Amino acid sequence: MKSSIFELVENWTNNEVVAISDAIELIEYADKLGFDEAWIGEHHFNSFTLCPAILTLIGYALARTQNIKVGSAAILLPHYHPIQLSEEIATLDLLSKGRFLFGFARGAFPIFDISMGNNPQNNRKIMLENARIVHDLLFKEQVSYEGEFCDVHNISIRPHPKGLIPFYVASNHDETLKISAQRGYNFLGALTLEAKRAKEIYNIFAENGAKDLEFVLTRAIYIDEDRSVAQEKALMGVDIFTQCMLRANESNPTFEEIIKASNYEEFRAEFFNKNKIMNCMIVGTPKDCVEQILELRKEIHFNTLSLKLLSSQLKDSKNILRLYKECVAPHLNGF
Repeated sequence: MKSSIFELVENWTNNEVVAISDAIELIEYADKLGFDEAWIGEHHFNSFTLCPAILTLIGYALARTQNIKVGSAAILLPHYHPIQLSEEIATLDLLSKGRFLFGFARGAFPIFDISMGNNPQNNRKIMLENARIVHDLLFKEQVSYEGEFCDVHNISIRPHPKGLIPFYVASNHDETLKISAQRGYNFLGALTLEAKRAKEIYNIFAENGAKDLEFVLTRAIYIDEDRSVAQEKALMGVDIFTQCMLRANESNPTFEEIIKASNYEEFRAEFFNKNKIMNCMIVGTPKDCVEQILELRKEIHFNTLSLKLLSSQLKDSKNILRLYKECVAPHLNGF
């Protein structure tokens, strides 16, 4: 089982410089500990999660690390031109010596549809079309494609990646999952993905020809040698995280106007549902966490566990990663 971290560049102290610096430092620390992967999200117009420039963050994280792979969780694909994105991905692949992982999504929130001009009804189709074009541009010498939303004619990008770059889809839509499985994409599971639905998604991939599927499952986590401390801090972390996400619009007029003009408020309340996060989270002593992860592994066939740390302090986050790597991960070998 591979170990990874999920980073949203959270602005816990209302200091943007510190938030970005701490996020990169944590990824560097995960690299030194021997974590396999780090995943960085993409959010816009949000005063709490400072990750709108996802490729910039990934490029910097790759430059500051040696071995850890760094992926996008996820690039909001309808809002990128496939030619430019393909060129950036290929360049990242060469600079990092094959350590970039390409995760993509349609964009769950209508803020992107309104502010960037796309029709929310078409974003799923645009995502799948762009993913196909990006894949062809990366791995074929010359590409022509006439799509419903984008045409390319006799395009040969430079540079090309040195090897294969894995594609990961972040979606909960059955038809999207079927197409993704048929194309050979992998899967990125959300923070609130419950076990029953995760099993259904795994079966969709299996039934549609997926081979050697990389199934990344994200879980909130807090580890401490004192169980009561871990539980208390985990509950506090979930509470602060969900409140900050649900109130992100209050400090940004762009966000506030988008909410007034859409049904995003209802969707956001479900996506950052406190109870769902708590029901799915891993919390306790290292021994507790081993038991919870092994039990989870019996239910879901994931091969990468991505950790969303429920801590607001860099020192505490580093301690969680250390405890996980030293006291939890060794007991997961063979799974």
